[in-house]
Amino acid sequence: MTDTPSPQRYSGRATVYIDQNVLDMAVKGHDPAFFKSITDKLQIIYSDETLREIKRSGQPEKFLAALDALNSMHFRHQFNERFEPTGEMILHDLSSSHAYANYLQAEPVYDLMLAAAHQITLKLYGGRADSAFTDIASEQVEAFDSLIQSLSAPLDQLDQTHPGLRAPIEQYLESLQSQYEQISAIAAAEMKKHIGETGRSGVNSYRASVGMGPKELNNLKPPRVIEKIWQAYQQLDGYKDQGYTIENFLGIATNPIYRREMHRHEKVTAIYNVLNVIGYKTDSKLDRENRHIAAISDAAHASIASYANCLLSADEAFVSKVRAIYEFLGVTTEVSLVALVDDEIALKGE
Repeated sequence: MTDTPSPQRYSGRATVYIDQNVLDMAVKGHDPAFFKSITDKLQIIYSDETLREIKRSGQPEKFLAALDALNSMHFRHQFNERFEPTGEMILHDLSSSHAYANYLQAEPVYDLMLAAAHQITLKLYGGRADSAFTDIASEQVEAFDSLIQSLSAPLDQLDQTHPGLRAPIEQYLESLQSQYEQISAIAAAEMKKHIGETGRSGVNSYRASVGMGPKELNNLKPPRVIEKIWQAYQQLDGYKDQGYTIENFLGIATNPIYRREMHRHEKVTAIYNVLNVIGYKTDSKLDRENRHIAAISDAAHASIASYANCLLSADEAFVSKVRAIYEFLGVTTEVSLVALVDDEIALKGE
């Protein structure tokens, strides 16, 4: 099943991206009046990350029915003629079952991307204690190579239908592979240099070495939380007088490998991951595979929602992190904490 909507700019009602925990409230029938008030005024949107979590739930029918009942629209990244992300999003007006079927077709590619993306950081948090960073990097490159091959396989068909598209697609895929191999090698070398190959948590070692972690950072209050964090870190050994900028610290400085400024969603993801590492409102038990994958989903929701008008979540730590990130980046998305009290839902703003 293939979806071919026209990529027109959406000009309807304000959009609200709902986190999985809020969608779960709708599935369980909590406070129908609350959800009706949203659908009457706003356009609820969801992403492939929502569909991925729905697949993991083991009950896709219930969640897809809830998305349809909420008149939700599918939200995804837009790509240019060279198949590079533009930093813009497209809304799809299609049934959730149609969107889910499209997702399932692409899921093997998503799985390869996920496998290639998070193994180094999983070891950083203390997982995969018996694996060397270089071995993990080799696994990542192999997985990414399989991804590239899966994307390249259908290109022969373009010679008959769209002969002008094959060359730019192949060039983009080759560029992606080269960039990924460089990044994997650099990441493995840096991790080995600073952490070593032992089974201990590199994150805990890092926090101990700088003398700062959740206890100190979670006492910081808005506004300008990110700036307050950097103000503390730039005076610490390893940062002081080293020429670091706040962008370097957050991992969002212009990267010579990519040769462009990062898109908004990429910056959100990078900062979210840094906040987890240093310990600000960090996700728990990230040395475990399932919790690590859940944290990756949280970062993805935060990045995609930065293009919406509003984000709703019932996770207080997540909301605190996202508010801090959006404020620093100048993202205007309103972030509200959803609270369920006596089966009624209330919103808590800033």
